[in-house]
Amino acid sequence: MAEDIYEISMLLDFYGQLLTDSQYKCMDLHYNQDLSLSEIADEIGISRQGVHDFIKRGRAVLTEYEEKLGLMSRFCEIKKGLKNIQEDLQLIDRSELKHGNLYMLEQIDKNLLEVITKI
Repeated sequence: MAEDIYEISMLLDFYGQLLTDSQYKCMDLHYNQDLSLSEIADEIGISRQGVHDFIKRGRAVLTEYEEKLGLMSRFCEIKKGLKNIQEDLQLIDRSELKHGNLYMLEQIDKNLLEVITKI
């Protein structure tokens, strides 16, 4: 269940702006703010069933966009690849590197870490 929430939250980050305002608001409140359907219904002034319908349709739309465009899966692959590169850099024996090469290796490692943490 937690993986499902995380996946939907990520899909909202990638494609949320393509949803209707009502779909996005309901999904954001439910998946990112962890509000119940009843709490969302009270907050935006519609029925609990209306909230359920917005979320159900929103999930379907987000899933369809991901199936067609695959942005989230490509993002995850790139992030995994960058982590693998950084892990490989950590395995390099730095004891015999000249100062300039050691500095460059450390800069590459630092830059990779910055990219990984930003994405």
